[in-house]
Amino acid sequence: MSTGAAPSAAAGGLLPVLVPAMSTFVRIHGLGNGALWFGPAPGGPPAYRFDAPAGQYRTLYGAEQLPGAFAETVLRRARRILARDYVEQRQWSVIQTLRDLKLAKLYDNGLVSHGVTADICAGDDYRDPQAFAAALHAAYPDCDGIAYRARHNNGEICYALFDRVDLANLKVIATRMFKNEHAVTEDMMRIHNASWDPMTALPPPPP
Repeated sequence: MSTGAAPSAAAGGLLPVLVPAMSTFVRIHGLGNGALWFGPAPGGPPAYRFDAPAGQYRTLYGAEQLPGAFAETVLRRARRILARDYVEQRQWSVIQTLRDLKLAKLYDNGLVSHGVTADICAGDDYRDPQAFAAALHAAYPDCDGIAYRARHNNGEICYALFDRVDLANLKVIATRMFKNEHAVTEDMMRIHNASWDPMTALPPPPP
């Protein structure tokens, strides 16, 4: 149920956080899928927290660091017992920004400044976050998206970038597959106290 807590994004002015040009962030995506993708697909309904409720724009999601991307993408809905295939059908990419990004700060003092609570970044109902993001997008043409805390690891900062960030301003500088990076995968599982489903096969021994 909607909380009715989505105020006008223009009410208190924009409190921005700057992501300088040449910074990097991380995006987790499926094997065979490109890292630079704004969703949903044209004509598709909104699916994620800050998607446009009526298709006004499309959104790319990422995180400052791999643990934040893992928490938001792999551990969604507090999923902590994971099938190995569920993880290993994914990969992560490091993306570099080629211009400064101006993002609405939706964490720490940015919550009260924008007239919202942490529920907007952590609640189950996406209608208020989507309405807020749409109002923000309309009110501030120079706002490139939203910076917020990961729901399942709130020590990590995530990004929701509006498609006014041109793909030419983003560069994939590295891509790694979880199935080929067992040490990294196990570290992500350990950090988040996640466990492998005992019914799934173990990985092959190293050569």
